[in-house]
Amino acid sequence: MNNQDKIKSALEKIDDGLAAISTNEDWLKYLQFQSLFYNYSFGNAILIYLQSGGQATYVKGYKSWNKLGRYVKKGAKGLAILAPCFRKVEQFKEPDNKNEYHDEQGEKEVRRVISGFKVTYVFDIADTDGSDEYIPVLVKGLAGNSEEEKNIYDNLYRVLSKEFVIQDVTGTASKGSYNLETKVISVRSDLEYLQRIKTLLHETAHAYDFAMNPDDDIPRNRRELIAESVAFVVSMRLGLDTSSYSMGYIQSWLKDKEELKIIADTVQKVSYKIITTLAESEGSAFSDLRESEE
Repeated sequence: MNNQDKIKSALEKIDDGLAAISTNEDWLKYLQFQSLFYNYSFGNAILIYLQSGGQATYVKGYKSWNKLGRYVKKGAKGLAILAPCFRKVEQFKEPDNKNEYHDEQGEKEVRRVISGFKVTYVFDIADTDGSDEYIPVLVKGLAGNSEEEKNIYDNLYRVLSKEFVIQDVTGTASKGSYNLETKVISVRSDLEYLQRIKTLLHETAHAYDFAMNPDDDIPRNRRELIAESVAFVVSMRLGLDTSSYSMGYIQSWLKDKEELKIIADTVQKVSYKIITTLAESEGSAFSDLRESEE
């Protein structure tokens, strides 16, 4: 099978995987898996999910495992994913001051653009052996007592407040809101901390979603599906399971299972944005979320 046939096969598997997500239970199961692979595109996450039967937990390429002091076991079967191929192109650059003109060489810039894709392989940690010394610590099991949940909420509030105005409110029926005009996020202060964490993540997801996709034609129910799905993914990444709430919320806004396919890419991108924001914030308590790119 040549590279183009492999790419075609991979794309067909992505479609098959999305088609298999037919209920909100399926969707939450996939989102739980995606929380482990937030830095992969939704297409590659689907490919890893299908080929591993949902059992993969941490994947790297052959050489990347070697750099971490581990080796791939003999006979291990790799998981095929799609990797972009780049090429360099020259193009004219608009001057900062359009009243100024420069010679041709000065107006050119070199950029890397995607020229296509190739199939490459990654291996799950279960298919490797060796040292654990350089494996990144994944945040797990933080849920359980209110003091830990309070600490998570306080740290979320501190990091996200650097970018958004967040206010505590009382006397409202809704648990939280995001104001499109003022860009203010509101969270009810009389809620328990686990709910406040989930609500803050939900409203932050709204903020990023509207910034990435400002189109007024996107239906409200899809906006809500995106926000709750992102909140679930990030919560899982923090070791908090909000499925008992998110399950019903997603069901209440889901009109057609086809909508899950439509929002999948946005859910991945917004989840990635929030998780990397938490991990990379100076002095962040969420530094354990930080991972090197493949």
